[in-house]
Amino acid sequence: MNKEAGAKMAKHNKKRNVGLIHEQLVRYASEKIVEGKRSIAEKAIDVLNNHFEEGTELYREFRLFNSLVHTRTSNDDLARRIIKESKEACKIHDGKKLRSEKSDLIRSINHRIDETYFYNQRVENYKIFATVQALLNEWRGGSNLSPKDVVDYEIVLEEWISRKDKKVTMDKNIDANPLTFKIMSEKFNKKYAGFDKHQMALLEYKLLGKDDKVEEKIKNLKVQATLAIESFYSNCDNPTLVEKRVIVEEKIKNLPINSNDETIKKALIISHLTRELVAENEQ
Repeated sequence: MNKEAGAKMAKHNKKRNVGLIHEQLVRYASEKIVEGKRSIAEKAIDVLNNHFEEGTELYREFRLFNSLVHTRTSNDDLARRIIKESKEACKIHDGKKLRSEKSDLIRSINHRIDETYFYNQRVENYKIFATVQALLNEWRGGSNLSPKDVVDYEIVLEEWISRKDKKVTMDKNIDANPLTFKIMSEKFNKKYAGFDKHQMALLEYKLLGKDDKVEEKIKNLKVQATLAIESFYSNCDNPTLVEKRVIVEEKIKNLPINSNDETIKKALIISHLTRELVAENEQ
């Protein structure tokens, strides 16, 4: 069976696809922020904060969903083990509570986001999103698929996890903490006008879930910051500032290359510091 044939099987209620809805909320918020419509973006961010809260069944399902969609390995046996472990993890979810939380999420979107196109936003790899959600439903005790269909879906998922295309990178550190979006909102509310293009790009990539772009941006930022410090201290004779050089350089050196909340906050600060150092050097 090929992926295309299997993917066509995955038909279900898009409004109850946890991964799809999360992706659409993030895209919507990002789009409105870029357009300068912060008050509208905040509505989507509030929905994310309120419903994808750690400890909820919705959050648990999203974490599992996200790991299946974004994990990649070239080992077929490992792919099968991942699916097996996901089945077991899925069984401990409270299905009744999850259905209730999804209904609450849909009501919040319909009430707070007055956009007729919201649910029609196109998401890349939609077919695998649909396949994963259908499997989660079945593993949790659903009965919408025949045993043969379940096997076919699992083959599609196994092929996806063990895909060898070069366009997709493996993300081992999925960070779906809704605090991300609270931080993004606060940053835009308080400092939007003061952000430079590098900080704006970093935040946009984070909101869009483009972790590879975030990591690339942070790598470049570390290089730029290091060069700016070297240039600044080559002409600095202030004893106090000289004493702090080692501390600053250590913070830059130890900045991890990932896309979690704490790293993003530190990267924004370092970017601001770099801008100030460059400006000082040019005087």
